[in-house]
Amino acid sequence: MKTKCLNSVIMRLVILTIILIATSCSKQERVQSNVPEEATSVAQAISNMRTATRRLDGKPCRRKVDWERFYQSVLKKRGVDDFSTQSLIQLMDSEKPGIRHFSALLLGHRKELSAIPRLEEALSDESAHVQRAATTALLKMGNRKGIPVLEEFCEKASKEFDQRDGQHDGELAVDLMDAAKVLADAGEVSAIPHLRKSLGYHRSWGIRLKAVRSLSKLYKKDAAVLTDIASMQDDEHPQVRREASEILQRIEANK
Repeated sequence: MKTKCLNSVIMRLVILTIILIATSCSKQERVQSNVPEEATSVAQAISNMRTATRRLDGKPCRRKVDWERFYQSVLKKRGVDDFSTQSLIQLMDSEKPGIRHFSALLLGHRKELSAIPRLEEALSDESAHVQRAATTALLKMGNRKGIPVLEEFCEKASKEFDQRDGQHDGELAVDLMDAAKVLADAGEVSAIPHLRKSLGYHRSWGIRLKAVRSLSKLYKKDAAVLTDIASMQDDEHPQVRREASEILQRIEANK
């Protein structure tokens, strides 16, 4: 009798587990179906691009990344087969933000000076991803016209981030971090308050990790960021803690 009862309980648990799994999958499919395919593919390509420069432990790869080949491969997947400068400039008028985004990055990688006027136009693109790509491309050619655009974006995004308590919109947190990162790469201290905000984003240790790295690029202009980096040695994620400690050790060794 006890055995039959036990078997009955186990069977009910198995059935309940199957129902929960099926429900979870169904919800995931519904959520994904509401995300535009173009936006998802662009985000994935950008993620692959970042991963390409890091090892599994988060440290920089020793081998040099062939960015020309990488950008071309991403564009090929979107149906592009002409990578001449003129073609890439024309692709900046594509209806797809992913094509505009990676065309801008490739033009910047090549330092195509003839593309500067079109890249400057892209600073007012409706896509924040394209704006950042255009700014990055222009910076590679010594053009800093995109800096005010990203600073304005960060100010607006930060206010919205605060209104949402910094926890309810992962896409906004990523956009804010990425824009602040471009500013930090350009040596702009205006990125610091936004990077500090990213340090407190508890839903993603990856964002906190990138914020720590970006802050480390600005310590010579504002030594106060070392305190922010030091505080991350107590982060809940081991990789963030390790990165913060290693950065501080490198800075101390180079004094």
